Amino acid sequence: MENQKETVEKKDGKEGQLGNYFQYVINILKNPDSVLTEESQGKRQFGLITLIAFLVLVVLTNFVGVLGYWDSLSYLGFSDYFNYFERAIAYGAALALVLFMFKNIAEKNGKKYDLNFFIEKLGALLVIPGVLLLLSIPIDILDVTIHIWFASLGYTFLYLSIFLISYLYVAKNNLKTALLFVAGFYLVYHIIYYVL
Repeated sequence: MENQKETVEKKDGKEGQLGNYFQYVINILKNPDSVLTEESQGKRQFGLITLIAFLVLVVLTNFVGVLGYWDSLSYLGFSDYFNYFERAIAYGAALALVLFMFKNIAEKNGKKYDLNFFIEKLGALLVIPGVLLLLSIPIDILDVTIHIWFASLGYTFLYLSIFLISYLYVAKNNLKTALLFVAGFYLVYHIIYYVL
């Protein structure tokens, strides 16, 4: 597998070093189809950064949402730190499990994709849900109720990302398997969240 430093990005017939993370995000927002290729683009690190950023945004949306329940800052509920991280931990564990499942099922189906490939693809697809969660935070702070729309749409795109990866790469054009992955991810997330 190519090292990310050696990976070159071809754009308008020119070759140059892989851009920074913000260029990567803008490129995905402008042309999301560019990440849905069969080959690895050497952007595993950016995918991993996006996965971590998504989980951090889940924590922040949870924290900002909890702050909205109190009329004053006299009690912030900081005695229960773990409560702010439950949803992010549940999503993180479910995402890690689904990534390993993607790799194993793809290998059984004769595909030669490694874990880095799925981290790259899932991370790229999580850019849009991450942006939606990021937009929901200031709207929630301003106490505008449509923040729920943005957050819900972000989580919906998360499930759509799971569906797309399983449908395009794991079990090519197999709708039943893709739906099973989405349902399995949903159930695993809720079971972990319930246990926590």
